[in-house]
Amino acid sequence: MRLPIPDKDEDNNMTTLASNHSTTTPSQTAWMATELNVINQLNARHVQQIIDYSKGFLDKTFPLAQGSHQEVVCYMVYFQHLLAFFADGRKSGLQHPAQFVALSGHREAPESLVLVNQGRHVELILNRHGSNGEKDCAGIDDIQLQAKHASEPWFSMLSGKQLTKGCGSEKRFTAKDGSAYLASCHG
Repeated sequence: MRLPIPDKDEDNNMTTLASNHSTTTPSQTAWMATELNVINQLNARHVQQIIDYSKGFLDKTFPLAQGSHQEVVCYMVYFQHLLAFFADGRKSGLQHPAQFVALSGHREAPESLVLVNQGRHVELILNRHGSNGEKDCAGIDDIQLQAKHASEPWFSMLSGKQLTKGCGSEKRFTAKDGSAYLASCHG
């Protein structure tokens, strides 16, 4: 099949139309910059609302003995206990210390912390250089929830996305006693 070849007048009209749409005036550029700035501010505010909600979830499900996860600036593991440090120098453990079960990374600067409540794992991913972690005072980059049923994937509270499929969702960590720890989809 052959396509028709445009005549010279049609070709000139197309070129003129394209050039009219590709040039922007300084006022259009300023308007676009303003709009992008507003969108970025709204996105940042939305991310902060999600982080605040997620930390409220942590306060309800894994309460600290004193203070709130909202105020934490650093988490670390001391012997077999999770400690949360606050900006004013105070520290606190979990109200129910047995809820902390595992970690990845070094005890003084963990990459993630694993908590368990009623057989379901929750992983706090810590990364001060991550897209969310750089905005959070404790460096929480994500909070991931284990599925309730074996056929369901893990879920990211901060992105709102499912992470892996089925029983391939097993994650390996170091238990608080130093042994290997597997957070399987079977709980």
